[in-house]
Order: sequence, then C-alpha cells, then structure tokens
Amino acid sequence: MKRLLLALLLLLAACSAPAAAPAPPATPQPTADPPPALGTNGAAVPALHWAPCHSGFQCTPASVPLSYREPKGKAITLSVIRLPASDPSRRIGSLFFNFGGPGTDGVGELARFAARYPDELRARFDLVGFDPRGIGGSAPISCPGADHPPAIPSPLQQPDAFFAASAAPGKACAAGSGDLLAHLSTANVARDMDLLRQAVGDPALNFYGYSYGTYLGGTYANLFPDKVRAMTLDGTLDLVANATGKPGQEKQPVDVRADVATAQQQELEQFFTVCAAAGPKCAFAGGDLKAKFAGVFAHASRGPGVSSLMRTIDSALYQSGRWKRLAETFAALPAGPGAASPVLDPYVPTHSPNFLAVQCVDSDNPSSPADYAALAASESKRQPYFGLGAVFSMAQCVGWPAHDADRYTGPWNRARKNPVLVLNNRFDPATPLHNAQATAAELGDGRVLVVDGYGHTSLDVHSACATAAVVRYLADLAVPAEGASCAPDTVPFP
Repeated sequence: MKRLLLALLLLLAACSAPAAAPAPPATPQPTADPPPALGTNGAAVPALHWAPCHSGFQCTPASVPLSYREPKGKAITLSVIRLPASDPSRRIGSLFFNFGGPGTDGVGELARFAARYPDELRARFDLVGFDPRGIGGSAPISCPGADHPPAIPSPLQQPDAFFAASAAPGKACAAGSGDLLAHLSTANVARDMDLLRQAVGDPALNFYGYSYGTYLGGTYANLFPDKVRAMTLDGTLDLVANATGKPGQEKQPVDVRADVATAQQQELEQFFTVCAAAGPKCAFAGGDLKAKFAGVFAHASRGPGVSSLMRTIDSALYQSGRWKRLAETFAALPAGPGAASPVLDPYVPTHSPNFLAVQCVDSDNPSSPADYAALAASESKRQPYFGLGAVFSMAQCVGWPAHDADRYTGPWNRARKNPVLVLNNRFDPATPLHNAQATAAELGDGRVLVVDGYGHTSLDVHSACATAAVVRYLADLAVPAEGASCAPDTVPFP
C-alpha cells in the first residue's frame, strides 16, 4: 500500500512540473554560392552586365579564354549586343546571329539589320550578336599597313612577285598581333558562343548564320550537338570543302573545291536570260547576249581591262539589284571579233586581314606556287571567265604565319535533337546551291529550302515566303517539306 501511494505521489509531481523550455532555434548555417557554370575544359561562363546602346539595344563585354586549353589563363574580352524580345510573356529565348565574312563584326551588323526581321521573330526572341574574337570590339588583330596594300602583280606574268605580295598581310599581322593569330579559328568562336549561350541563360542554342556564319553554325552543331535547339544556315558553305576538302582535293584551294566558278558562270547565264526577257528595260538586251558578251570579254582580254571587267561582274552577281547597272556597263563597252586572248592579268580577289586571320587557319590550301600554276592552266580552260579568280582567291593564305591546333575538321554529322534549316538562293555566286545541298547531307539532318532568286544570301534576295518559313522553324521547330522552294519578292529588271 505504501509503495502504491509513493508511486501516485511521484506521478502527480511529474504531471505538475513546469514544462521544459523549448530548445533554441538552430543557428542558420551560411550556404555556399552555387559553383559557376563551366564551358569547354572548365572555362568559366562570363557574367554579363547589360547597358543601353545603339538606340534601343543593350551591350555588354564578356570575358572568355584566349585558349581553351588554358581556360584559367589569359583572357580576352568580347563585345556583345542584344535587342530584348518585345513580348517577354511569349519569349522563347535568345537568337544568336553571325552575318558572315569571316571578318565581319556582329555588333554593328545586328544594329543595322535588326529592324528587317519580322515582328514575330523580334517578339519571341532576344536578338543577340557579338564581334567574333580578333574582330571589331573583340580583341581585334593589328596588321599595320595591311588594310591598304599596294597593287598585287599578275600571278601569271610575275608569279614570284605575286606570291610575295600576297604574303605581306600575314607578315604584318604576325608583327602586330603575335600569339592571338593562333587562336582565331571558327571552332574557338563556336566555343565562345557556347559560353555566351550559357551566360544568357539558354539551355540550347538558337542561331541564324549567313555565308561564313553557316560554317560557324555547322561547327557549333558538331562541337555541341546536344546544345542545339534551332539553327538556320543562309547562303551555305560546303563544310567539308571549306575545311579540308575530300580525298584527292589536297592540291585544290577552297574556292576550287567549292566550284565557285561554275556558280558564277551559271548566274551570269541567268543574267543573260533575264535581260533578254526584260527587253528595253535591260540596256544590254537584243541579239545573242552570250555572243555579245564574248565579244566584250575578247576585247578586254587583249588589253589591261579584263581584270576591271571581271571585278565589276563579280560585284554585280552578289546583288541582282546591281544588274541594271551591269547591263549599262556591258552596253557601253567595246566588243571585238574572234576568240579571246589568253588572260594574263586576271581579276584576283584580295581580302581583309580580318578575313584572312580566320580563313587561313580554318582551311587547308595548297602551299606550293606550282600547284596554283597547274590549276590555273586547267581551270582557265574549264571556266574561261571565272576559273582563274577561283584558283588564286586564297593565295594570301600561302605561308600564313599562324596555325590553330584547336580548329575543327569533322565529323559533321553528330546526332542532334532537331533538324537544321538550310536556306539558299538557287543562283548564288559565292555559296552555290550545290554547296548547300552538300552541307545538308554532311550534317545528316539538314532540310534545304530554295529561294528562286539571284545573289548572295536572303539578305539581298528578300522573300516573304522564305521569311515566314524561317519564323515557323525558329519559333515552332516546323521544317519545310522536302524540295520546298520560295519565290523572291522582286525581279532584277522591274
């Protein structure tokens, strides 16, 4: 009984005891910042600090490695621009642009062309451009004196002097730019673009590339195949031809591998056809236009005027809006009977240091003057008007003083989630339709849309049909049907 009473008293005491004070809350532990996002070989993604620029645009610098082999080593600063999407509630992401070249800046070109793009595209995407490394505001190369070189001698009459003069820009760039020249390949530009993609917060890239920009797009699509959402290539280089060529093409320069001369010849013949159909609207109309031009060329070939004539034609073929003036030029020139004399002073395109600094490290070209001489003999017979220009157009790369070990040479068909849209004019003198078709096959997932116009890229051949197809693709990932084509909105001789 006593034991029972004692147990009851203890139980009552326990029930009436004051409750224990609650334990103090745990002291919040500081949380570490998330590790920075990383790109190729652990390169840090740059922080972007946008500020107003160019009346409605925003600009920022972006730091990227000079060499992706040393991602924490020396850095360079890129110049970047964007036009924010006009409808943020429907925004898909960023759309990156490259306007060609190589050597063309991206900041100024986007500010120049952005208003051309349809409202739907500008509503759904931030439009983003950047100056590729070595160009414009992005660690530009320095090549003292190379922007205004002296006249280059004839490659056929003075081959030694021609190749010596052609090598001068490379020597100037080596003196002024040093190690930078060895890091300017398109592959490194693609790596920069992937850092910028991450910096703007996009899980995958949307891209629109023109001309050389198609090579940048094709390179990115194979370096980062799992990071591609949508990609439009407009005026498309043959990826294999631009890089290395196929087996057996080792002694052919880029434009011969791409057969640019045939594309130029085909467009010139289209000029004759369209001019004849235009009648009085074309100053050169009347009679057999091919024969009339042959007489103009033959007369020019007997004097110093053939180079000037072909330079004029080369420029006019880029934009059919120049065809009216070209017809007037042909009509005003004297013609001579008989066959043309062998051309001894051909038109040879020369390129800016910015162009050469990229193209000469991206592409294989023959290094022996003897290879060029052999090609000149055969190509001038195959394509009498344009063959020599294609042979010597990359002669300035002979002996180029830099090599980028990190350039990309394939494979070009890595699997991607969505197809690539390949847009090309039917008659393009710089990036022929056969190049676009080759690249679509090389990619393995390219879908070709042809604009039935003349000139280089859709920037110079507007087509509402093609524009609508591009918007559907970029916004909704809907590709045109196989074999689709679009009409241009204007004609050369209205």
